Amino acid sequence: MSLTIDGSVWIAAADATDKFHQPSRDLLRKIVAAGIAVIQPAFGSTEVACALARRLRDGVQGQQLTRSLMNRMVTSEIAMDTAFLNEAENIGTSQFLRGADALYATVARQSQSPLVSWDNEHLQRADGITPIDWLAANP
Repeated sequence: MSLTIDGSVWIAAADATDKFHQPSRDLLRKIVAAGIAVIQPAFGSTEVACALARRLRDGVQGQQLTRSLMNRMVTSEIAMDTAFLNEAENIGTSQFLRGADALYATVARQSQSPLVSWDNEHLQRADGITPIDWLAANP
């Protein structure tokens, strides 16, 4: 089994002030304990590190938190070559997704893994599932 985890989940897990912090942490703990692989687009760690740095106003801490979270589990990054980006464009434009959201949706579709996200567009248009719902379905 593998999962595609959107940046929204990683960011919430790292930020104790985020309203989704605890369920995001619970999800990541479950993934580590079960040895579930995480698949993400190659830019995923960059997106998370930059978002955390912006929130915290601390670039070094943003990078450290990102590495700390992602290095605890088996994470595979999918290269974003022309074929991948063309598919992401097709998915994004047909589902009316933002660019980064289309990249995560493409990874999930290509890897046939659930897309775990807090993003409403993923949940409504890309067959996404929240960490709470995924945990309930996978006790």
